[in-house]
Parts: sequence; C-alpha cells; structure tokens
Amino acid sequence: MSGALTAMTALTLPLASCSSTATVPQQAAVAASTDGPVTVGATDDPLQQALAEKVGAKLKNAGRSVEVTTVDAGDRIGELRDGGLTVVTGCVGELLDTLDAAKGQELRGLYAEAQDSGDVDRDMWRDITHSTMVSALPTDLQAADPGQSVACDDDSLPQNTVALYAKPTMDRADRKALNDIAGGVTTEDLRAAAE
Repeated sequence: MSGALTAMTALTLPLASCSSTATVPQQAAVAASTDGPVTVGATDDPLQQALAEKVGAKLKNAGRSVEVTTVDAGDRIGELRDGGLTVVTGCVGELLDTLDAAKGQELRGLYAEAQDSGDVDRDMWRDITHSTMVSALPTDLQAADPGQSVACDDDSLPQNTVALYAKPTMDRADRKALNDIAGGVTTEDLRAAAE
C-alpha cells in the first residue's frame, strides 16, 4: 500500500490555491455560462452512450437544457476546451492515456506490480488513477468523482467512468448531479441501458 501511495504522490501535482475574490463581471460571466445549454459528448461505444444519456438526464433534472452527441475519443478534450462540448464521458485510465500517455504507462507499471504481489485494493487504485488523470487535466477543465461503473475494456489500469467538464459551465447543482451519477450508476445499469 505504501508503494501505491508513493506512486500517487509522484504522479500527482499539488493543487494551487485559488483566490475567492472574483469581480462582479466575472461572476456575471460564470452565471451566464452555468445557465446555458449543455452538450454531452461520448464515443460511439454503447456503454459510453448509455452513460452520456444518464448524465444528460441528471443534468436536465438539475434544470439544464441538454443535448447528447457522439464524438471521436481523440477529439473529446479539444472540443471540450473549444466550447463545442460542455461535458464529456470516458474512463479514468483511457482518459489518462489521452491526457498524458507517459504518466499512463508509468502508472500501468506500478499497477502491474501491485497485481503481481496480490496487493490490489481496487477502490484505492481507482482513486489513484483518477487523481493522476486530474493532475494531467488542463487548468480550465475539471473532473467529477470517479464512478462505480466500468465502461472500458482495458484492464491494465482501472477504467471507472468519469465525466469531465469546463470549469465555468457547471454550478453546484450540476456538479452534484455529475457526482450522483458517479456514485449511483453501476456497470450493470449501463449494460441494461445499452441493450
């Protein structure tokens, strides 16, 4: 376990503190962005589509106008940053590979060592992979909590579901909706929805 914690420390970056003194125009801009329509992007994988539909439904319940669209896996981050998408879905391990392939490979090696030793705490490794992915995000993006469900086939890293979003587009109710999906949707739920 101490090796895993060392891995997490080595692979994650400290979070910078943020000032809470936003100006009135900044606050107005954030309010406008959190009231606008939401476009949820997912790959054409049936489980990812099912996840995106569940995310969309939860955000609609939070009062947002939502559209779900299909996007190529490699385009998700760029379209999220460009404003073409508001939220994208994926898996923590595969998104880490997209964001920082070197960190992904390094973490795979540590995960393989833990598996070989028989010392794999799946929840802890899910959180380590999620934290490492978050550390690789551009500063204008944020991630919801890692999900219970798994929606990617590669088992060389944990592949729990996750939603990424542009920071100024999600208010507190929206972030709660995304985290409710993470904590409340199982892999079996996604499979049933995809059928």
